[in-house]
Amino acid sequence: MNKLPKDIKKNACLLRVKGNSFRDIAKKLSISLGSSFYYTRHIHLRKSQKIELQLRGYRNGIEKISPSVRAIFNRKGGINTPHHFQIQYSRKHLLQLLIEFATKHKRIPTKRDFYSHYGSYYRTFDSWNSAIREAGFSPNPVLFAKKFIAQDGHKCDSFSEKIIDDWLSTNKIPHERNVPYPQDRFTADFKIGKTLIEFFGLQGQLKRYDALMKKKLKMIQKYKLKVISLYPKDLFPHSHLNTLLGNKLRKYKNEMIY
Repeated sequence: MNKLPKDIKKNACLLRVKGNSFRDIAKKLSISLGSSFYYTRHIHLRKSQKIELQLRGYRNGIEKISPSVRAIFNRKGGINTPHHFQIQYSRKHLLQLLIEFATKHKRIPTKRDFYSHYGSYYRTFDSWNSAIREAGFSPNPVLFAKKFIAQDGHKCDSFSEKIIDDWLSTNKIPHERNVPYPQDRFTADFKIGKTLIEFFGLQGQLKRYDALMKKKLKMIQKYKLKVISLYPKDLFPHSHLNTLLGNKLRKYKNEMIY
């Protein structure tokens, strides 16, 4: 199991206090040289530790490398760059990880989902989107660019919204799509009578999306709107709409929401 960034930072600091060099820390924790410096930049070595590192550097220094090999290393970024000691993953294995994630979570993975492997994907495929394409998916840099058509003809911004729309149609619940908030440019995903339904499918995945979500929540509080919030866990791997929407709609039925 991959260590969390905060655990890596803690271990990096412990190694630095013991006198390890930035390169030692990067190699032992399988992180980049820049990360090892960033995590431990506030720690100052004792004079004896500095001398020991200098002596070790001399003993294992570049005088043992021929001028021709040294020139190659310089062109490629040095002999201690991260890719020389990080775990190497095959192209096939990296693609399999993407496919397994998409199968399990029912969505295309983001760079944040593969934080600890991002360097491997970049070195192997040149870009994250190239890896996504080779895995058989369509990267979608434009938020909500692809539309899905529900059973009743409504255009939905995601497959998840289509599931919700189809559930409402199947249960013969009249509903509206993309209903404007009061005096604002934002729209709610669905509206049933006086109640709005919002599906927050990309929460925590995109900063832009999180910012829009925060503004919507403020709008909900400001106008004291009745809103049913849904999330991916409510739809995948099994739909809980019968429980979540069914119970809440029955609760509000006396208030003529539909």
